[in-house]
Amino acid sequence: MVAIYCNLGVTPLGVVVLINSVLFVAITARMITAMALTSAVPDMQDRGAFMSVNSSLQQFSGGLASSVAGLIVVQRTDGHLVHYNLLGYVVAVAVGATVALMYPIHKAVMAKAAASAASPLTAAAGPDLGMGETPGSTGNGADGAMSADRP
Repeated sequence: MVAIYCNLGVTPLGVVVLINSVLFVAITARMITAMALTSAVPDMQDRGAFMSVNSSLQQFSGGLASSVAGLIVVQRTDGHLVHYNLLGYVVAVAVGATVALMYPIHKAVMAKAAASAASPLTAAAGPDLGMGETPGSTGNGADGAMSADRP
């Protein structure tokens, strides 16, 4: 779809708005599934730090991508943008590379989930409620010390 969008040429505004809307929905759907998969990579106690670093890398990557796009697409003296189609091909290749790179992560997450489900210790302990607590626990943290906000 990106390659089509970047090769439209002069197009009525309604068509551009329709295609742009479809692209935004597709991008959002892709990001939601990618974040769900990515958040399953770290262990529960490391998830906050992992997501913080992940967010920082996303922001940096977005800035870098905008800079590279600004180097690819240029405006002629008559006001027309050139090389916009090339940018569409670069984005399409980047999306393909992302799909290829996410597949091994998907396999690793599925293997981790299967190992976790097969572990008798995890199954017997019940669901983790955070801070190492399970239903019916005393309210102590993972190290057995009382939490500061608990009696």
